[in-house]
Amino acid sequence: MDDCVYLEFLIEDRSGGILLKQILNSYMKDHENLIYRINSFKGIGCLPKKTNKVNNIKTRKLLSDLPAYLRGFNASLSPLPHRKAIIIVLDSDDNNCIEFKKELNNLKQALMLSVDSIFCIAIEEMEAWLLGDINAIITAYPHAKKQLLQNYVPDSIIGTWEHLADAIYSGGVDRLKKIATSYYEIGEQKCIWADKIGACLDIRNNKSPSFNHLLTKLDLIYGQ
Repeated sequence: MDDCVYLEFLIEDRSGGILLKQILNSYMKDHENLIYRINSFKGIGCLPKKTNKVNNIKTRKLLSDLPAYLRGFNASLSPLPHRKAIIIVLDSDDNNCIEFKKELNNLKQALMLSVDSIFCIAIEEMEAWLLGDINAIITAYPHAKKQLLQNYVPDSIIGTWEHLADAIYSGGVDRLKKIATSYYEIGEQKCIWADKIGACLDIRNNKSPSFNHLLTKLDLIYGQ
């Protein structure tokens, strides 16, 4: 398999990992030589101030552990003869996307990585990638509130997962927050949405610019 493409994905939570797997399942219909691994974390954390020392104690927070993982994957992927890349997928949340990406790229430069490392930032959260395909949502949830979905401006900062919950969850986000005993239960709902809607996505017809940025990067790796 000398012509294969090997990708290591780092993503901040389990629901994001589920969605990414569905996206890659669709992508692989036309790219059978793709080998990938998804590394899901337990939240985003924050970038460490010092990157010149590897912390052997893992926090399982994506940004907190990022320097160590980038160094490790760089070392393991560098000898491979095929095309390869490390792709880090995260939410912008409340961060200014331009400044956030600048900070991430500064980290990459400081680590002096030889393997291509790519940051793909979902605006504001990865639920924006689901909201970029209304047909997929309605296919997965036929009783979804279509008007609410149509009023959504792709990649807008409005409380993205809450907007999706209002459109597809019985009683909306207020009921979900009321009956959920912890954020873990909300996370479980996000996993269900990612799986059901993700399986219905038309990845070449998504209105989310940040979703299409991910596809563009994948295509560039393949030289398309």
